[in-house]
Amino acid sequence: MSLLNDRVYDTIVGKEGVPLDRIRGLFHGSFKSFATPDSPFKGGGENNCYWFTTGFESSFFNAAAIYNHDPLIFEEIIKVFYEKNLPHSISLAGAGLLHAETLKARGYVNKGAAPSMAYALDPKKDHHELRSGLEVRRVETEADLQIIVELLTIGFEMPAEYAQALSRGPFGNANSFRYCLFDNGVPVSTTHFVRTGNFIGCFDVLTPAEHQRKGYGDELMGWALAQHAELGDELVVLIATEAGQPLYRRRGFQFLEYIQSWVMEDTSLMRRFTHHELQIGPYKLRPLQEDDAEVLLPLYNDEAILQWMGIANPFTEKDHLDYLKIWRDSQRNGSGINWLIELDGAPVGQIWLRRTNWKLKISEIGYLAFPASRGLGIIPTVTRYLAELLLNEYEMERVEIWHSAENLPSGRAAEKAGFTYEGTMRRFSRNLGEVTDNSVLSMIKDDLTR
Repeated sequence: MSLLNDRVYDTIVGKEGVPLDRIRGLFHGSFKSFATPDSPFKGGGENNCYWFTTGFESSFFNAAAIYNHDPLIFEEIIKVFYEKNLPHSISLAGAGLLHAETLKARGYVNKGAAPSMAYALDPKKDHHELRSGLEVRRVETEADLQIIVELLTIGFEMPAEYAQALSRGPFGNANSFRYCLFDNGVPVSTTHFVRTGNFIGCFDVLTPAEHQRKGYGDELMGWALAQHAELGDELVVLIATEAGQPLYRRRGFQFLEYIQSWVMEDTSLMRRFTHHELQIGPYKLRPLQEDDAEVLLPLYNDEAILQWMGIANPFTEKDHLDYLKIWRDSQRNGSGINWLIELDGAPVGQIWLRRTNWKLKISEIGYLAFPASRGLGIIPTVTRYLAELLLNEYEMERVEIWHSAENLPSGRAAEKAGFTYEGTMRRFSRNLGEVTDNSVLSMIKDDLTR
């Protein structure tokens, strides 16, 4: 480790605990300056994960940084965006990189990786004299604030409303240092330093295209580093774009870690089933739980269920727990949900949604009836209700039921619910080790009026 890295870690962070975690926390904590009461920025952080939202339809303005490997903590963080149905970006580094495959499977797009970089300020070395004609002003007036809004709007190609939120939130905060570089009175470059103690988070280093390749970014950064070294600040941290890295390396910044960026722009892929419990006439639908095993295991080990459901034989408590994990994962990733059907508190069957494609708006219903409740019309009644819920409230284009072609009772239940038989897929699936034919039935919204 070089002397500068020793200084990076020792000046502000200290040698106790995990230094990089503390640097991460200080950097992302800088966003608190944006979250004023009348600002659209809202945020939080815990367990080495951080997030903020604005409500804007932009992945840049709704983001999380995740450094924790725990899948449950990961789900809690991203739930913030899913509940509000917002396009967003997820940054992964450290142990958080374990979630990359999960994001990929859910339709996030990998936008590459960018390094976080740090510079340890030294008042004995950090001096900078602006070249002739240049002037730096800290933005402290409404007039200068509007100059920044225009720079951000042009340079980042963002709506003026977004630029206003980005610049006005921290405006007037004693720990917010928005700087603008002028060349003979013309605004040409800007950056934003946010102070936490003696730590500085650096954001929005921007020189619009028409002013690039003239050394303005280097002049502004050199001046700002010297200014904050003189003020007694000790460490500056930023996330560098590819274009900005040469400038920061020249200025003595060092790499800390690379951070992956994953973006979700297509909010249709973010839909989830939110009806965790349902009351359908006398029937209550609720999620399965671990302690259902005592009652359900004898029912699962019924001969007909073992024959058609393709589950383990015998079906044990471990299988029940594995089953729960699969369904809970499907509910989190949006592909499905599973309910136990109860009548007067007693289980009479199960029904579930699976293989859901939110982009194409297609979902599949599956079901089973426990022995004592077969032939009573429970499954057709509940299936019809769910099909209407999917087509009306969830705006599905198509609801499907697939079953083994030899499982005639399952097909009759689907037809009683109003589904239309479409055909048989020959040699389509496997059940109990044998390749089988599958019948497919469907319902679309036009069928509801027949």
